[in-house]
Amino acid sequence: MRFSLHTTACALAVSLTLFSGTVSAWEKDKTYDITILHTNDHHGHFWQNDHGEYGLGAQKTLVDSIRQEVAAKGGSVLLLSGGDINTGVPESDLQDAEPDFRGMTLIGYDAMAIGNHEFDNPLSVLRQQEKWASFPLLSANIYQKAPSNACSSLMPCLKSKG
Repeated sequence: MRFSLHTTACALAVSLTLFSGTVSAWEKDKTYDITILHTNDHHGHFWQNDHGEYGLGAQKTLVDSIRQEVAAKGGSVLLLSGGDINTGVPESDLQDAEPDFRGMTLIGYDAMAIGNHEFDNPLSVLRQQEKWASFPLLSANIYQKAPSNACSSLMPCLKSKG
């Protein structure tokens, strides 16, 4: 199966609609403020380490603070991950990144792009990680050589020819 790059944008729009809480009607001349927070290349670093990285606990504190500040000004926050949660440190790798996905769920990620390191493990691991995450995993341009129902949960929004 092939998906165009527009699949990611469409899936993101759908996820924003699904996870935005109450949805108000669009007002033509109203200004909408949105703050986009983004992380990527996490690679299993859910704990504080000796390199000055404070881990997911500190990240939650920071994200919660930013959310409060933005909400006080009438804005909204969108928290995204560029993926690559897998393949980092043994503490995460030996647990198939469960602490990372559960931590990201507690932080309140809105969506995550599937990175190349999510394919370092069998598809069954990615399917389990999808269950641990309370947010959608997004991707585009996934190609499967052999017919299979392994990707049956993929929901294309837009297909392209060629």
